[in-house]
Amino acid sequence: MNYKCQISNAKKMLKPKVVISGIGTGGHYFPAVVVAKELLRRKVEVIFLVRKGFFEEEVARMYGLKTFTINTSPFYGKATFNKILSIFSIVYSVLLLNSITKGVVGIAFGGFGALPLLVSCLINRSCFYLFEPNRIPGRATKLFASRANKVFLGLPLAPSSTGRILLKGDFIITGIPIRQEFKTSFKKDQKKSRFQRRVLFLGGSQGARRLNSLALEIQRILPKEYQIVIVCGRRDYKWVNSRRNGRTKVIPFTFSLWDEMRDADAIVSRSGALAGYEILSSNRPVLFIPFPFAIDNHQYYNAEYFTEVGEAIMFEEKNLTKDVLAQKIEEMLQKEVIKKGKIILDAEKRIADVILKEN
Repeated sequence: MNYKCQISNAKKMLKPKVVISGIGTGGHYFPAVVVAKELLRRKVEVIFLVRKGFFEEEVARMYGLKTFTINTSPFYGKATFNKILSIFSIVYSVLLLNSITKGVVGIAFGGFGALPLLVSCLINRSCFYLFEPNRIPGRATKLFASRANKVFLGLPLAPSSTGRILLKGDFIITGIPIRQEFKTSFKKDQKKSRFQRRVLFLGGSQGARRLNSLALEIQRILPKEYQIVIVCGRRDYKWVNSRRNGRTKVIPFTFSLWDEMRDADAIVSRSGALAGYEILSSNRPVLFIPFPFAIDNHQYYNAEYFTEVGEAIMFEEKNLTKDVLAQKIEEMLQKEVIKKGKIILDAEKRIADVILKEN
């Protein structure tokens, strides 16, 4: 019997109940929702963990998922008092989860929101899986990978300076689950616009203040036939919208990002794993600007990989000015799009196959 979990032979004859944690940012809850939908399609009972009033709850409701509410908060990078509160919130969430994690399969999609589910599964000796989207594993992945049944990797792990992969555990590259609309929307014709060129700025679900500022700066120097579209995040919407000119469109947040991407001629983006994967599915030229303060500089290594498999270039923020950015955009739009490689577009099926085969 596998020491990681206890499943009776009788129970293996039935499909397992699956508890999924996608708590965090869009890079956590969107892939988690895609996997949840795939499991539901296969008649598996799914419980989706959320925090009350946060985006993941809104998204889960939108897709008709059965939810369970816990109250967990970030630990790393916080002040001492907030770290203490975080520990208490994790302990309380574990106690809540212990009533539903006995004899289930857990799937954690990284970040601080994964900890209560993982700890609860360990206490109840329930099987659990990890999904790691980035090339540099997060702390939750490093901590629990050796105890997981499998670690699903969205991107190939970046080797250390010695050339070794520093992650213990049984891992498999599955690709990153993206919503079906990203796979089908780009087959449609682009909408016609009075502008000849449209440049889309993406900062992720939380927005990106530096990208927002750069977009506002280049609206004054790009040729008049260009339109700028900024998905700026709800936090920055008021100040970005108050500084735009007539050819700049500002959106606080959208659940249907594929519509804006389909109409774009070029994209400027941070290099979160999910955002990069979604952009590569569009076959649009993209300039990745890694967030320089990302933990372990993981966005840099994501962007490095994206430039190998897609029509993408990377430029570090420390070297970027509005003039350099405008020049890079012009260069992207003058080049012919060449498909360099192929990303995996059935990640959710690969993940579901493994879970149902092993349980």
